[in-house]
Amino acid sequence: MDPAETRRIEESNSILEVAVELGLKVRGNVGGCFRGERHPGSEASTLYLDVARNRFFCTTCPDVGGGVIDLICQLRDWERERAVEWLAHRLDFDHKTRQLYYGRGRRRG
Repeated sequence: MDPAETRRIEESNSILEVAVELGLKVRGNVGGCFRGERHPGSEASTLYLDVARNRFFCTTCPDVGGGVIDLICQLRDWERERAVEWLAHRLDFDHKTRQLYYGRGRRRG
């Protein structure tokens, strides 16, 4: 996949939606670091999601952070290509679902 297509896929997936879908507990734009074992005894909410820039970072772990693709790779321990494929499938599924169900049940008038 070319870099422009990868960038489009990453920009089209919200960091917040992906984080929640991957099972991270998020309140607002803050959640618990998925490498919490590295900072025991400290506040669990050290993962910040920058929704405007579509990025994330942990205030404690220097190697936890990046974009949407990085979140998937770091959390699931996947290769970059697999994460991009997952995001592309996620977008395609969302688009097809909207086509099937958006506006159904509404009265036309």
